[in-house]
Amino acid sequence: MRQRLGFAALLIAVALALTGCGKIKKTKECNAFIDKVNTALKEIEQHTNTAGQDDAKAVAEMKKLAELYDQLAKDVGSQEITTKELKTHATEYQAMASKAAATARQVAQAIETQNSDQAENAQKEFDKIVKQEDELVNKINTFCQAP
Repeated sequence: MRQRLGFAALLIAVALALTGCGKIKKTKECNAFIDKVNTALKEIEQHTNTAGQDDAKAVAEMKKLAELYDQLAKDVGSQEITTKELKTHATEYQAMASKAAATARQVAQAIETQNSDQAENAQKEFDKIVKQEDELVNKINTFCQAP
């Protein structure tokens, strides 16, 4: 009987330790992911206001945004994430970043070819993607801050 109690106590201790390790892993992975995204977004934000710019400047800014979002998608995809829910969020975020890059290129091309309707539609799509990014960031923050 005494051995069973000792073994049961050991199992409980191991279970608690593993739970703690899982939380530590989640926190570590969340922090690495958030740091990577925040670093990229600081640079992205420097290139997002193209309103009122001449066409050449707007094209250059949108092409730069495309490069930055492509790099962000690569960086997010290359991160070692083993926490299942964070992995799902990271995959969604990577897809969003790739879509933002492609749409930024569409905006740039439409401006270059002076197709104002296409430029306007592509810009609306880009703005919609940015809103999606905000929603994804909120979901990730909620997950990462949960106990």
